[in-house]
Amino acid sequence: MKLALTLLILTCLLVIAAKPAEAHQPRLVTEDTVTVKKPEVSQAFYGTLQGRPAEFLIEEQEEFDLFVSILIPDLPDSRRDFMVNVYKTGDDGNALLFGLDGKEHNWEPFFEPFVADNYFQGPEKKDTVPAGVYRIVVSNPDNSGKYVLSVGEEESFTLTETAQTIRRLPAVKRFFEKSPWTAYFNLVGLFMLLSLLFVSAAIYGAYRLGKLLIIKII
Repeated sequence: MKLALTLLILTCLLVIAAKPAEAHQPRLVTEDTVTVKKPEVSQAFYGTLQGRPAEFLIEEQEEFDLFVSILIPDLPDSRRDFMVNVYKTGDDGNALLFGLDGKEHNWEPFFEPFVADNYFQGPEKKDTVPAGVYRIVVSNPDNSGKYVLSVGEEESFTLTETAQTIRRLPAVKRFFEKSPWTAYFNLVGLFMLLSLLFVSAAIYGAYRLGKLLIIKII
């Protein structure tokens, strides 16, 4: 039981240490138009433009904080000329709310320690907007290249979302042109190992305790 307690403490410490990097829930873009649910929750959409812009739709019934940021993977052929235009859709069509111009931005490199990936950070903007329907359009002159669209700032990682994140990480590694196996050679892998050891120790401890209780009853 001491081993189980030690592993539990280590796991908790790891979760606390990794908390800042948990901000973005990863999403893999597989369609030209994506519906963004819970736009105030921090989410990262990994996509590749293939000849046409990518669109992200938001529909909210109440006023909310809209945060939008564009990033690119740190790869030799990564483009920095992405544009992100945010429109509010109404009876009169689409009205431009604001735009992010990657061509005019000084992209800053940064390392994300949770899954050990390198990015370049592009422009970002936050605005409190009324209820309604919004369109976020990601493009560049010939609509090609990899991008990461970040939406929302609120950290929210449920047990289900954590499991989905672990499942998506190999695909994120392929996005960065790395082996999918490297998805777990980082804090995520260490967390999974500690969790597995903790569960195993807890099961073993419960088994030993059950045997002792049975012996005492007999």
